[in-house]
Amino acid sequence: MRGEKEQQCLERIKDATFTKDGVLIKHPFTGKTYMEIRDDEFAKEQIWYINSNCHKNYFGLLEADRNEFEQILRKAEPNQKLSNFPDLVFTNGFIEHFQVTSSSETRKGSNHAKKESEFKHRVETETKQIEDEWNQMPSFNEVRSKLWVFKNPLHSHEFLIASFKNNWEHHMESYRKYNGAKEIGVFMIEYPEFALSMCENVYCDWINGMAQGDMREQEKFKEYRLSRDKKLLEYIYQFREQIKYVIFVNRVRYEVIRTENIPYLLKLIPWDFVIYPLTVTTVSTVKNISVSVNLGQGGEQDD
Repeated sequence: MRGEKEQQCLERIKDATFTKDGVLIKHPFTGKTYMEIRDDEFAKEQIWYINSNCHKNYFGLLEADRNEFEQILRKAEPNQKLSNFPDLVFTNGFIEHFQVTSSSETRKGSNHAKKESEFKHRVETETKQIEDEWNQMPSFNEVRSKLWVFKNPLHSHEFLIASFKNNWEHHMESYRKYNGAKEIGVFMIEYPEFALSMCENVYCDWINGMAQGDMREQEKFKEYRLSRDKKLLEYIYQFREQIKYVIFVNRVRYEVIRTENIPYLLKLIPWDFVIYPLTVTTVSTVKNISVSVNLGQGGEQDD
């Protein structure tokens, strides 16, 4: 259904912002949640409704930016014109959602998504056939099983950059044609694959044999982080006049980047990161054994 992916993505961010341990945060004195108060009340006592861990997801946001962004989350609503740019709107701006891939792409989309969809379809089809066969011929002596394996196709940082830029520029074309409120532009970019890892290259100028004690530990991430990707941060910075915030969402976390302050962030990244594909294998399995059940008349029943 159109609009479902972007709404799910936004709800994930809202849950992390306005809940704690899966429960909506309530004002300590009134017991109300962020959804039960007026805009002016929320602006006045915003801090009481926000998960304190949110700061870990903010990059380059000053206090005023953080307050503004959290108000955007509260106010953003789906565009009534589902087929038009943007996906979500609020009083003085918009949120546009799109997905990127680190696999190769064709006109029909991501190679990873295509192969993963084919894999899931095969598993569903064959599982149904196997279940029918096993129901017709029960086995009481051994556990029967069937296993399917899906290995990630080729992924690379270069593929991700190409996908990111192509999608960004495509949505910027729509932005330029958009006549609605543009004071605050937000791109919400989703990377649904678990396929890239990152490692800080602190040894690029290392003098062989020199000890550095515990002065600087190398940053390593099992997942891709836009906040550490110099190439794409520099690319995004070009659009600081049009896009105020970039939300980047992967399978593990989300990051909110204030585009205007990217130069400050780049100063905090003295070394480049080596970004490389992970070896990921997805396994799906189904098992079965039939159990005899005494129904009082010697009958048998399969489980």
